[in-house]
Amino acid sequence: MKKNTAYTIGSLIVLLICAFCFVILPAFTGSDAHQETLPAFGKFKGKEIKYEQGTDYYNYVSQYGQMYQNYGRQIDSSTYYYIFSYAFNATVQKMFYEDAVKSSGYIAPKNKINRQLVTYFSDSNGKYDPKLYHATDEATKKEIRQSVEDSIYTSRYYDDVFGSESDLVGNEGLYGIKESDSELDFLTSYGKTKRGFNMAAFSMNDYPQDEIVTYGKNNSAKFNKFDLSVITVDDKATATNLLKRIENNEITFEDAISEEYSTKAFTNTEGKITNAYQYQIENILSNKEDLAVLSNLTTGALSPVIETTNSFSIFKKNADTISTDLSQKETVDFIFSYMKNYESTIIEDYFTAKATDFTNEAMKSDFEHACKAMNIENVEIAPFPLNFGSVNITQSVDTSLTGLSNADINENFLTTAFSLSKNEISSPIVMNNYVVVLQYTGSEEAADTEEASPVAVSDIENYDASSADSFVMASEDLENNFANVYFNYLMSN
Repeated sequence: MKKNTAYTIGSLIVLLICAFCFVILPAFTGSDAHQETLPAFGKFKGKEIKYEQGTDYYNYVSQYGQMYQNYGRQIDSSTYYYIFSYAFNATVQKMFYEDAVKSSGYIAPKNKINRQLVTYFSDSNGKYDPKLYHATDEATKKEIRQSVEDSIYTSRYYDDVFGSESDLVGNEGLYGIKESDSELDFLTSYGKTKRGFNMAAFSMNDYPQDEIVTYGKNNSAKFNKFDLSVITVDDKATATNLLKRIENNEITFEDAISEEYSTKAFTNTEGKITNAYQYQIENILSNKEDLAVLSNLTTGALSPVIETTNSFSIFKKNADTISTDLSQKETVDFIFSYMKNYESTIIEDYFTAKATDFTNEAMKSDFEHACKAMNIENVEIAPFPLNFGSVNITQSVDTSLTGLSNADINENFLTTAFSLSKNEISSPIVMNNYVVVLQYTGSEEAADTEEASPVAVSDIENYDASSADSFVMASEDLENNFANVYFNYLMSN
C-alpha cells in the first residue's frame, strides 16, 4: 500500500468523526456490544487483530468507509466486504512495518515526534497555537502522540524501501533503493521494439470423429461400464470380518453399506460406484490384476476383500457389464473427453502433423495461400513487445485472439516468436487447445518513449507497492482468519 493510504496522524481527528459517521450505520454489525464479541480476524506474531473501538483495524474500517462515502459510493454488502478486507490488509501491513523497524533497534526520535505534533495544534496560518494545545484533553493528546509515533515507524520502513517524496537531496530521494542510469534507460525504452505476426491456428476441438472412433475400437475395454456397489473400510481385518458376516447371513450387504465403518469412498449414498468405466475402476485398485476378479463376477456375487486406494473394499456386481457402444454419440463424446484429459499427446500429434503440412505448403507458396488451401483463417497479430507475464509497464500480446490464451506466459511461444527472422515461418507450437504456426511479418518502433517514461515509472512504483502487499500478506507470522470471521459472523447478521 502506498504511504498516503496508511493510517497517519493527519487522519486521527477525521477518524473520530468517521467512526461516528460510518461504523454506527446499521449495515450488519448490529450494536457496539456485538462488535466486542467478534473473534479476532487474525493474528500477527501472536497479537490479535480485532475489530474493536480504538484498534487500528477499527480505525482503518472507519477511514475506508468514509472514503467510499466521500466518493459517493453506495454502501452495500459488497462494499462492506472490500472495506473490511482493505482495512485488514492495511492493519497487517502496519503491524509488519512497525515490527520490522522496531526489531532493527530504531527508536522514533522525540524531537521528530514533537515537530510533527506542532502541526496539529496550529492556527489557520500554520503557526503553533498553545491555546489549542491546552484546550485539547489529555486522552486525545495521548492518542495523537501515539499515532505520530506509529506513523514514524511505518514511514521509516516505507521510505527505506521505496523512498520518500518529501526528503530530497537535490532532486534525488534521501531514502530508498536507488536506480542506476542504465536501469532507468532500460525501463523507459522497455517495449520500444515490437513484432507483428501472421498466425494459423488449428483447434484441437476439431479432432475428427473417425479418429475418435478408431481410438475407441482399439481401446474399447477402457470404456466398458460396470454396475457395482462397494463397501470400503480402513483396514483389511475389518473388511475380512465383515465379508464373513455377510456370507453367514448375519448382515446384508445393503445394511453393511449404511454402517459407519463403511466410508462410502468413490460411491453415492447407496454405495454404488459413481465413476464406473473400466479405466476409472482400475484407478481405484491398488493391484490392477484385481480388475479380472471384478470382470469375472457373476451378477449378484461378492468379491473377496480387495485392496483399494488407502482402503480395503468388498464389491458386489449388480448387473451385467455394458460393452462400449461406439454407435452412440454420448459414448464417442465421452471417449473424446477422455482423450483430451489422458491422451492429449495423440491429439497434439495429429494437429502437429497438419501444422507441419501447412508449414511445408506455406514455404512452397506463401502464408496466405497455405491458409486458403487448408481452409484456415490467417490471424494477424498486431505488433507487440517481448513482455513475459504482461507486466503493466508496457504493451503485451493480445491474448484474447484465437489460439493465444496465456501466450504471454508461454515461454516457448515468446522464444519462438522473437527468434524468427523476417518472413520466417515457425515450427508448430502447442498452445493450450491449439497448435499454431507463426510468420514474422515485421517490426515497428514505439513513438516518443520520453513522453511515455513518467507513466512507466509510476506503473513500476505501483507494481513494487503491490508486490510488497503480497509479500506481507504471505508472511509466516500472519494467521489470517478474515474470510471465516467476516462471512460467519458479520454476514450472518
